[in-house]
Amino acid sequence: MIVCQCLTTNEATIRHLATQGADSVGEIGRACGAGTDCGSCLMTIRAVLDQCRDVAMDPAHHSVHSIAFDPVAVGA
Repeated sequence: MIVCQCLTTNEATIRHLATQGADSVGEIGRACGAGTDCGSCLMTIRAVLDQCRDVAMDPAHHSVHSIAFDPVAVGA
């Protein structure tokens, strides 16, 4: 999913930067530029970072889960 339309920055890039220690919207902006142009993606960047933090606290959660999709129960 594209997070920042202005710079064509995708969710995977934000997640990768989070694994490298970026934990704020400002740090993401400094690292890749996302959120530094029009700003319409700032809430989405924050949501991805929040989810990365939550996933880090829950080892049973798959680290590639996207905020674009709800988890699906298989075989339930």
